[in-house]
Amino acid sequence: MTVKTANLPTYRQIAGFFLPLSLTSLIITLSHSVVNAGVARTPDPEVALAAYALARSLVMLIENPMFMVRQTAASLIRDMQSFLQVRRFVYILSGLITGLLAVLAFTPLGYWALADVMGASDAIAEQANTALMVLFLLPVFTVSRNLYHGVAIIARQTLLVPLSTLVRLMVMSGVVFGLAHWTNLPGAVSASFAFTGAFLVESTIMRWKARPLLRTGTFFARKTTNVQLRNMDISRFFFPLVITTFVATSFGPLINTGLARTDGPEIALAAYSVGHGLAMMLLAPIGMLHQCTLTFTKVTLPETFRMTKRFTGGFAVLASVLMVWISFTGAGPWILTHLMGVTPAVRQAALGVMQVMSILPLLFGWREYLWGILMQHRATKLIGAGKAVNLFVVVLSLLVLLAAGIRNPASAGAWAMVLGELADCIVLQFYYRRTDIYAQRRQALLLEKDAAV
Repeated sequence: MTVKTANLPTYRQIAGFFLPLSLTSLIITLSHSVVNAGVARTPDPEVALAAYALARSLVMLIENPMFMVRQTAASLIRDMQSFLQVRRFVYILSGLITGLLAVLAFTPLGYWALADVMGASDAIAEQANTALMVLFLLPVFTVSRNLYHGVAIIARQTLLVPLSTLVRLMVMSGVVFGLAHWTNLPGAVSASFAFTGAFLVESTIMRWKARPLLRTGTFFARKTTNVQLRNMDISRFFFPLVITTFVATSFGPLINTGLARTDGPEIALAAYSVGHGLAMMLLAPIGMLHQCTLTFTKVTLPETFRMTKRFTGGFAVLASVLMVWISFTGAGPWILTHLMGVTPAVRQAALGVMQVMSILPLLFGWREYLWGILMQHRATKLIGAGKAVNLFVVVLSLLVLLAAGIRNPASAGAWAMVLGELADCIVLQFYYRRTDIYAQRRQALLLEKDAAV
């Protein structure tokens, strides 16, 4: 066995690292569908589902920097000193975001944003505004959870991540169905209490279980490195990713805004929320694939690129096949009717959303493979450029499709996502092939071929 072969990961190691992370995403996405199922059992479910979708998408848009704390921690933390520096940076940021959300929730700005900017009806805007008064606390819990997710990823203890998320799912399920059964709270408010409370429990458990890794983990047990991590270094890595996730989380509010202005907005909004949420159960695990290329690829070992590409592609194809099976057979209607309890009108439109989104796993896999490579080499500006193009194509596609009078307005949102993701992948591939990373990999591949000869 050569030294290079000894340094190669096995597919079993990649799978053992990735599957707990993918399970986490699956549980997180399942929790959204569970909440929707609970809200569907409250009075006036169409209004409640639409209100919760609008309120949650608005909060996610504003707290989007917290979504990249996990990637920042996994990429930049190398010792206790860098951990403390990253922690202080993200905690201060989360406090500022929570304050901004509080202003939005407890002043007329919130209702104005929901009714006038996003175009919600009075009934939807009023219930969504009340939901904001609960959801504004999310950044406090999200930042702690994601920071310690990063610690677990660095220490290769990824099994901790889905275990804490599973507890979150159980808490969320109990709260949302309990409030729906025993109280008369509006559905969007019940969902917000369940969502926020479960995040509190999850972040507490993750911090409790991951903190010991700071003393025993491979990176943390060693002496402090000579390279000091500065706030400027964190900012240069973090904020391009923030722009990326800001664009990604703006898709929801933008699509909801467009659907809110269609005929029958309650059905369109509810159907897109339900169909998108169910489809994301298969799409969300793919969103963790970048951790494989981030962790396992090495420029000096071209085979690591080939192995992670095969792993990523295989997982994406499997997810696409499963989504096609669910959305084009009787499985989808059964799930929507018996498990989620949605009305026939919402069910039919939601199936159309899922059928279109069955293309997305292949595009997500392509994107995630490139993301991990670019994050490893801190080329996050290229990721931001791809997402900017993505946003432009989503908005343009949505406007064209809705103006054309598409039969199922909810599916217009899904088509806009597909076209935007395709444009994102093309841009990433174009720029990646012109980076030093690609050139170094090609050089290593040539050297490998020469050595074989």
